[in-house]
Amino acid sequence: MDYWFGNLISDYFLYKIIEGIIAILSMVIIYLGIQIALNWKFLNKENPSSSEIISQKQSFNRSILFIFIAGFFMLIHEFLEGLEKEAPDFVTYELFELIALTGLVLFLLEWHKILTQLRKRSIK
Repeated sequence: MDYWFGNLISDYFLYKIIEGIIAILSMVIIYLGIQIALNWKFLNKENPSSSEIISQKQSFNRSILFIFIAGFFMLIHEFLEGLEKEAPDFVTYELFELIALTGLVLFLLEWHKILTQLRKRSIK
């Protein structure tokens, strides 16, 4: 990553920053997972509006994009780790992992938003 930032920041410091962001994103993923599970548990599934979960085309397309981002960058992360000799530095590995986790967080945020809206509609 030296060719991107030059002498502005060291690789080790950048690695630590990315690791901190990954730790925060991991906590956000756990929080969103719990919120989604609770929203799903208390959602009135007998209500016909619950079928709107899958029928929202724009939300479905965004979810597909977020899962693609998460999967693609995690695949690149794992593939490059296997190339030990010609592999980029460890900061690049963590950057790919960070992008993958960001895609996963965006996916979970999308589903949290959908389920929260459905739950509010079922309460009214």
